[in-house]
Amino acid sequence: MTDILHASCHCGRVQIDLPATSAGVLACHCGDCQKMHGNFNAFLATSINDVVLSGADALVWYQSSDDSRRAFCGTCGARVLKEVTAAGRWLISAGLIDGPSGKRIIKNLWDQSAPDWYVLPQVSP
Repeated sequence: MTDILHASCHCGRVQIDLPATSAGVLACHCGDCQKMHGNFNAFLATSINDVVLSGADALVWYQSSDDSRRAFCGTCGARVLKEVTAAGRWLISAGLIDGPSGKRIIKNLWDQSAPDWYVLPQVSP
């Protein structure tokens, strides 16, 4: 394993490097994630200051609530990240990580909103 995780969108225009020491995977089952991703979404949370982003000009931003905004790649449509504005954190879609991450789901968020057609993912200790 490396100390840096590399992520990229489907077309590769957006590239993100973040510390491998970022928190484990958070699986969010809220209604917004279900509508935006067609399912729950898994994120890696990290400080905006710890992220190296290239291809920012390809990102299209959407103000999804008073407290956060989301970005997707304007070329391929990949959901890239959610910014929790007040906290100064980015939640980077875990599915964008290239190669093994060594990460596991550590917490289910908004699990009461999960639809009845899937079982909640198992949380690692």
